[in-house]
Amino acid sequence: MMGSGKSTVGKALSDMLSMPFSDLDTLIVNQEGISIPEIFENKGESGFRMIEQKLLFQNAKTTKGVLALGGGALQNQQLVDHVKSYGWLVFLEAPLEVLVNRLKSGKGRPMLNKTEVKNLENRIENLLKERLPYYHQAHIIIQTGSSSQKHVAEQIVKKMKSYEA
Repeated sequence: MMGSGKSTVGKALSDMLSMPFSDLDTLIVNQEGISIPEIFENKGESGFRMIEQKLLFQNAKTTKGVLALGGGALQNQQLVDHVKSYGWLVFLEAPLEVLVNRLKSGKGRPMLNKTEVKNLENRIENLLKERLPYYHQAHIIIQTGSSSQKHVAEQIVKKMKSYEA
């Protein structure tokens, strides 16, 4: 989910594993040459999701290392299955209160762009409810919140090692 720490934890995890780090949102921006809010403005959410899906299908197969997905990247079962077939899928599960606190500025978050502060918690809660059936299919689920990015990354490595054993 947006605000869960995917990019910061992803970077810490890639450092721990001595592997490259990629962020799907950055790949989208680099390909399109404009920011994600501009893509939403010009092509709408459906246009953005098409770009995101195409890049996710390509990069899930070829990325060597850690790939942080956007919070809405897993929009259907086909995407979840595809990602899981090419690597570990990790869900960083942050409490609603933490997500609201981290996302209250709403800057650069098109899915929250037109949400008034008083409605922010409901909007985030509704997005989370829509997405949880996909998120909960992850190989690894880590409860986050006040944990440091290093601690969360360490938990991921620990679970990966236990699954491999």
